[in-house]
Formats: sequence, C-alpha cells, structure tokens
Amino acid sequence: MPDDLTSEYSGIADAREHLREVRDRGVAWLLERIGDDGRPAHADEHHGYYRFPWTLAYVGERERAAAVMSWIERKTLTDDGDLRDGVARAAWTTDAATYPLTIIAQGAWVLESFDTANAVMETLRRDFVDPVTGGAYRERPEARATGYQMSFATAQLGSTALTTGQTDLADGAFAFFQRVMAAQPDLPGTLYPVWGREGLVTEFDETYHYNALIDFSKPMQAFHNPGIAAGFLARYSQMHGNAEAKALASALIALNEQGTAEQFNYAESSGICKLGLGSAMLLDIDPDPRLVRNIKRMIRWYADAQRPDGAWIHRTPNRPENPPEAFVMEKTAEHVLWLSMMLTSLARYEASMHGETAIVNQLQGRPVSSGTLNKEI
Repeated sequence: MPDDLTSEYSGIADAREHLREVRDRGVAWLLERIGDDGRPAHADEHHGYYRFPWTLAYVGERERAAAVMSWIERKTLTDDGDLRDGVARAAWTTDAATYPLTIIAQGAWVLESFDTANAVMETLRRDFVDPVTGGAYRERPEARATGYQMSFATAQLGSTALTTGQTDLADGAFAFFQRVMAAQPDLPGTLYPVWGREGLVTEFDETYHYNALIDFSKPMQAFHNPGIAAGFLARYSQMHGNAEAKALASALIALNEQGTAEQFNYAESSGICKLGLGSAMLLDIDPDPRLVRNIKRMIRWYADAQRPDGAWIHRTPNRPENPPEAFVMEKTAEHVLWLSMMLTSLARYEASMHGETAIVNQLQGRPVSSGTLNKEI
C-alpha cells in the first residue's frame, strides 16, 4: 500500500480527529431516520435497519438504539427469534440468511435485551448453522437449495457467538475458517470464500461469481470477505490466546494489502469497507504499524466515499446502481459502526504507544507530549 495514501495525517491524533468527524456526520444522518416509536424509515420497503441497534449503542446513542430494538422485537422478530415473513425476511431468504439475525442478536446483547439475543441465537443454532463445518448457511431452511456456507456471514456468526457466550458456535466458526483456508488452491491471488456440500466451492453458476471467487488482481470483487473474517479471528485469538487464529487473521488482511489499488476506487466498489474493521480488531492484539497504515487509508476512503449529507451507498454488482434510501440506511449504519471500531482501536493504540514513549523518555531524561508522540508514530 503506497505511503502517499496515508501521508496527509501527521499522527494518530490527527487521523482520529478526521475519523470522528466523518463518523459523526453518518450518525446524524441515521438519527434523522428513526421515528418516535423506534420505527426506522422505509421499514415497509426493505429490511436495511437490522444494524441500527448495535451501531447506535456503540456510538453512545443508547436511547435511540433501545427504541429501534423495541420496534424490531415488536414488528420484525417472531416470538422464537426468527425474522417474520414478509419484508423483514424477503431480502434474506436465498442469500446471507444468517447475517441480519446475527447482527440483531449482537445489538440486543449490547443493549442487555438478553432474552431476545438468546432467542435469536437459538434459532440460528437450530436452523442456520451446519453442525459439521460450523459454517453459516447462505439460504434459509425453507429455501436451502445449495447448502452453501458463506465466509463473511460465518465471521459475523462467530463474532456474535463470542459476544453472547455461545462458545461452541464460536469454536465451530473458527473450525470453518481453518477448513476453508486449508483448502485454498490459489492463494494469495485468489480466494474462494464459500463452502458447500462437497467441500470448497470452486465451480459455480456464473450468477454467483461475485460471492464465490475473489481475484485480488481485478476490480469489483467481494473484497469485504478478508476483513470481516480477520475481525472475528482476531477476537477469537484475543479471547482464547489462539495463535493460529491470529496468524489466519494476519494472512487474510495481507490479501487485501497485496491486491490491486482498484479496491479503493469507491466510485466503482464498496467491497473494501471491512478492511478497516479487520485491521482494527487485529491491531488490538498486534500493534503492527502496517495495521495503522491500513486504518489511515480506510479513513481517507470513507471520507471520499461519503455523500455530502453524511450517508454512504453500496457499490457492488448485486446492488442497485442508484439505491433507494432503505438500502442507503443499511450501508450507512454499517460504515458508522466500522468507523467507530477503528476509532476505538486507534485510541487504544495511541494510549499504549504514549505509555511506551513516556517510559523511554523518562529513561533518557526527556519530556513527553502528544506532539512528540505524533511525530514518533
């Protein structure tokens, strides 16, 4: 990744300030789209609000997060923790079926709606996870034609399992990534992120190409897969002291680092969005300057991709070119969350580096200041 992409920031504090400004514009945009009863705007058009409770709770807007969570519990979920038939379920029947449920469970848990989180996790365990591989099924049970299991959805399943104390599901997700990565035939240039009934999916219908094959030398790929997988694996390593999980996370991040610069062409593709997430989670357990560079690069990417009103839109082959606002809400809630996690990790990193610099300066008889720190990082 060329150095000139991150040279505009003199240090960590400068990068964090810009990140916070970009994030806060997105938060303001989201808050304007929540009714007094917690109903998200356009909820009758598309279920793109599933991340609102988690995102808003993470950024400190817990009251609004709780209002949306209450609305989801009343209007979106069944009593046993599944998506209701209709709009809430429609977009998640034949693709990424587990994704909104795992994110709703995560939001419920951080808002201490433990009964809701546990109900959703029990539904996922019963109907949406392969008991052998630990992978998250692509399709709902009533529409399970392929039996494919998706890496990015499994990563979120694993992350939510860690949060909610579902250790066996988190262990299964880790085993899934061990299996998938061990079977790869063409690394580092190509990643096959989908597992099927016969093993790693390397032959597929052309309509599924975007999800099933990532060529890191080409633009417009599903570049989000390595970042979210690395994020889960870093957290799994952090919780269990698992060195293999850490190594897998680092190897996945390296795939994006070594890929084409077209990954960062926000006008063509938003797939790279999760590189900041994965780098931030890995930075928490591995203070490698390369990860800081990744985060700085992604701050610039998010700033460039953000609309003047504070929102972001999907840029992928399987999304509308000019998406309705319901889809814009979905993407903006995601980006605000990843930016917030990047901000948290940078703050932790800066504090630890400040401490180390202070110790060195004390030993050498020099004063330490934030200005000194910014020059030395």
